[in-house]
Amino acid sequence: MSGNKKPQKNSGTPLALKRAPIHFIALAMMAVVLLTMIILCLVPGAGKNPKNPTLIIYGDKGNVPNLSLTNTLHAAGFEYMFADYGNVIPSSGTVVLAAMGPDALSIINDHKNDPNVAGFILICPEYNEAYMTGLTSIDPQCDVAVFAGRDNCTDTRDMGDARVIYERLSGDDTIYGVPVKRGGLFASKVYVNNAQNRTLSLSCFNVRDPQKLLFSPLFQNELAGYLSVTYIDEATRVASFGRINSWFVFSWLSVMFAIIGVLLFLSNLGLNETGYDSRKAPVSKWVFGFIGGISIAVAIGIVASTSVPQLLNALLWILTLVPAVFMACLFGINFKWIYSKEGKIVPKKASLVQSVFLAVTIGLFIMFTLAMTMDLRVHAIFDAGISAALLGAIFVADLVLATGLIYASRKSSAAGEGAKNCFGNKKVFGLMFMPCAVALLYGLLPGHSQVFYSGLAGIAATGIPFLAVIPIVRHTDRSLVPGVLHGIIYVLVLAAVL
Repeated sequence: MSGNKKPQKNSGTPLALKRAPIHFIALAMMAVVLLTMIILCLVPGAGKNPKNPTLIIYGDKGNVPNLSLTNTLHAAGFEYMFADYGNVIPSSGTVVLAAMGPDALSIINDHKNDPNVAGFILICPEYNEAYMTGLTSIDPQCDVAVFAGRDNCTDTRDMGDARVIYERLSGDDTIYGVPVKRGGLFASKVYVNNAQNRTLSLSCFNVRDPQKLLFSPLFQNELAGYLSVTYIDEATRVASFGRINSWFVFSWLSVMFAIIGVLLFLSNLGLNETGYDSRKAPVSKWVFGFIGGISIAVAIGIVASTSVPQLLNALLWILTLVPAVFMACLFGINFKWIYSKEGKIVPKKASLVQSVFLAVTIGLFIMFTLAMTMDLRVHAIFDAGISAALLGAIFVADLVLATGLIYASRKSSAAGEGAKNCFGNKKVFGLMFMPCAVALLYGLLPGHSQVFYSGLAGIAATGIPFLAVIPIVRHTDRSLVPGVLHGIIYVLVLAAVL
């Protein structure tokens, strides 16, 4: 009888959602994330106004976080541009000059009498008595702010350059003076003189390279606050910290959800027997010989680079191109598996759409992530034509190498000899990180920031393209599609770090 039936509990979850396959949920998540990333790339342009004062930044010669910096300064009612020391500043409109590096102090004496200059910002400046001549608490009359890394000295003998410069410019004593704290958990110590035209902000973090301070959301937030308060009459709007903070929050959330969406989609796919082979082919002595020899040579070069300026300047190029050199060596070692008929593989037609979808989705996610966090322009080469031609040549070479190595590993697995090279054997892939790891550790321990960041760039150039193609290699039987993706991602990473 119907009266004897027990009432079913309502879980509150829609029936359609219960029946929805995981890959549909993953597809919806990836679509939302992709749309969010597109919006995050468009939002920074909002607020551009020809009446905005301009922040001119001197001393930065590398990549900068273009989108986040544009969003932050637009939220504060400012535009920005980069310039070289000695360049003529715009003759119309209000400008604030920011400078970093050893010559940062020079901009004050060069432009303190310019009527268009409303103030100066020094980022991790180095003390130079020649540049300090004539500078006092009343000269220049306009505002001067100094931003630097952590400096917890308790004695005048241990004072950093930023403290010394601020004390000369303000007449204040920072040792016995009481700073205010700005920020929450990672608050900066801020000193302001009585006339309120001199400011010193010391971060709670050590700063190895002043150019990398622009990548910090904390610094961008503090810079926007300083500009908005100090130049409230010149700025066209009051700083919107909600816009600044929400952009950073949503950008990193979108990256995390992009990874989750891809992993959810992959969880519904089976592993391909030629892409994921538990039988690992033994690492050849040739591999150890080539990669080991190159790694030792690069390691010696890293140690020598600190005393040879030409080698130090080329270190970034060396460590970012070393992965391609390793792949070229592996290509030669595995060449017999590429041209031989043994273990021939014929991909299924049904796998093409799936592999292309994964490649396009992962490629777009990584492209937008790099665009949100870096500047996708090659600054190491001044000529845009040469840099474009070089990146094009590197793309073609990497495409051929990656496709050949993936195909060789598949054929080796199909022939029953186990997975080979860096796309099938983790040990071989691990060997490729040796030069970058050496640079990272050698730069970290003695404090050689240029060596450290070169090693970090090398790790990104080696690891990011590999991680991007591994899902396609393991879950499909295609070799060309992941090879093309590897080449594209490798070139994007090079554009981001060079």
